[in-house]
Amino acid sequence: MADNTIPFPTKGNFNKNLKADAFESYLKKEGLNFFRRQDAHDSYDTVVFMTALPAGKHRLVCAVITDNSMYTMIRVHLGTAPKGPARKTFVPFLNKLNGEHAIVKYTIGSDDNVFLDVCVTSTNEHFDPETVRDTLNVLVFHLGECYEDVARRLDKPGDATDGFSL
Repeated sequence: MADNTIPFPTKGNFNKNLKADAFESYLKKEGLNFFRRQDAHDSYDTVVFMTALPAGKHRLVCAVITDNSMYTMIRVHLGTAPKGPARKTFVPFLNKLNGEHAIVKYTIGSDDNVFLDVCVTSTNEHFDPETVRDTLNVLVFHLGECYEDVARRLDKPGDATDGFSL
């Protein structure tokens, strides 16, 4: 999380992140014990659930990011973007993938890390952990279909065992 966040208020009017507790309860109920919870203790009451997703022969770092907004983000680290001449073809390649797959968006961060993002919207009262799980299942299928093509274009493919953290 960013270093410029404001501590979560203990008094006054604020919205608590109820989605995190609902997601954690769902994970326990379903016996899904491969997520690690990280509380950010920021003004958005952000809670991140870290895991690794299979993508062909790779395992990629994935985070389900909940907070007190209406957004739940799912972010997968794909690796490091190419530099030099390969970058000129890589960006249009990602744009093509973005145009073909409405649910996911491929982005390149300012640090050259490449991510696949999905945004799920809901209020605390209507948050459905099953929707997040279904979305993760779609991502596993999608990455199984296309990650090898993405990985061969990267300077360095993503690897959940190398200690990368979102």
